[in-house]
Amino acid sequence: MKTRPIFKILLLSTLVVLVWQQVHAETINLNARDLIPKVELSFSPRTGSFTEGSTFDIPILINTKGNRINGVEIRISFDKDHLEIVKPSGGQSIVGVWLEAPSYDNARGLANYVGVIPSGITTSSGSIGSITFRAKKTGRGTISFKSTSRVLLNDGLGTEATLDLGHGEYTIIPKAPEGVIVASETHPRQDDWYNNNSPVFIWEKGPGVSGFSYVIDHNPNTIPENTIVSSETTKSFEGLEDGLWYFHIKANRNGAWGTTGHFLVRIDTAPPADFTPEADYLLSSVISSERALISFFTSDNLSGIDHYEIGVIDRDQPVTVSPVFVQGESSYQVPITSGRLSVIVRAIDRAGNVRDVSLAIGSPFLMSKFIEDHLTYIILAIILAFLIALTLYYLIRHHIIRYLRKAVELVKREEQQVSTPTPYTIPSHDEITNTHPESRQE
Repeated sequence: MKTRPIFKILLLSTLVVLVWQQVHAETINLNARDLIPKVELSFSPRTGSFTEGSTFDIPILINTKGNRINGVEIRISFDKDHLEIVKPSGGQSIVGVWLEAPSYDNARGLANYVGVIPSGITTSSGSIGSITFRAKKTGRGTISFKSTSRVLLNDGLGTEATLDLGHGEYTIIPKAPEGVIVASETHPRQDDWYNNNSPVFIWEKGPGVSGFSYVIDHNPNTIPENTIVSSETTKSFEGLEDGLWYFHIKANRNGAWGTTGHFLVRIDTAPPADFTPEADYLLSSVISSERALISFFTSDNLSGIDHYEIGVIDRDQPVTVSPVFVQGESSYQVPITSGRLSVIVRAIDRAGNVRDVSLAIGSPFLMSKFIEDHLTYIILAIILAFLIALTLYYLIRHHIIRYLRKAVELVKREEQQVSTPTPYTIPSHDEITNTHPESRQE
């Protein structure tokens, strides 16, 4: 009977412990995926409207969100009923080495980009490649990244980043009926980009045409109002903002309005994004100051980067001397023939806009660059040398020298004792008597 209260107390204590463990187990529950760095994959633009039969480019972009990556395996799926790939491109890409050549399969609606980025990269808008699609038929066409896509971190372990996969949705609208045939002297090709924001359009005036109605906007299928605005065969616009512009025109013939003609102009007046080239050196280069490797990369939001040009000039030459630019790619080798060189990297987009960035290199810069790159090791070496010197100083100052001094003093004392003889004295009569008892008795 006395054991029942004890049993109840033990049972109650056990229940309290179990409840406490359950509550705290829920409060410390973590999702391991939240601890893995995230990387975003997206298409640009994500939405848009295109006419049936037209082609349009979709760049594949990556945002590493501050992480450094060195490998990508991009698997893309697209709506094969409404879209087909005309040309995949990996030319303007952060990928340095393709493990698989960029490929596509219009029958299955698939595209693949697999490669590595030597030394890795951190970017907020890096281009993996660009795909040129053709709008097959009206409706809605979609493209997306497959879940089998992978991005590897540049951590030496090949860790896979968590991916935020974007997608694109594009509306395919019916092709507008043929109308007035329009051309442009300033922007002759509809597929090319131009840095001229003042286009001029021309067209012909057929028999029976009394006038025209036209408008320019960003919509590819706008139909102008049924109002004659001009009877001329030319029209110019000035100061248009960057982007895609569609010029729409229709003619009034014998009192009846005909179908609308359309003309697309692509305007990009902004230079490529600002960037900072970097100079890398091999160990032999640091010693001999012979060559430097110039690395660079930038992007362009509208027309895209077309190519790079590099020029080198000696700053000790007169200011009237200009460099000769040659086309080149990143990791461009520059021979160091002088201690004061300037390397000018010129990025040119497809509209002809230019961004020039310069970098100073030279023999003095090589040594400072070496010190900057190895500053941590240099500081550690100095601290280690100081500790070793301090230890040696302590041992020598407080131990070895003290023992040596004692040894020297001891040797000197022994030498003094050996060299100085003990003096001998003749004992007196009393001393002799005291030492012989028989003499004392007599």
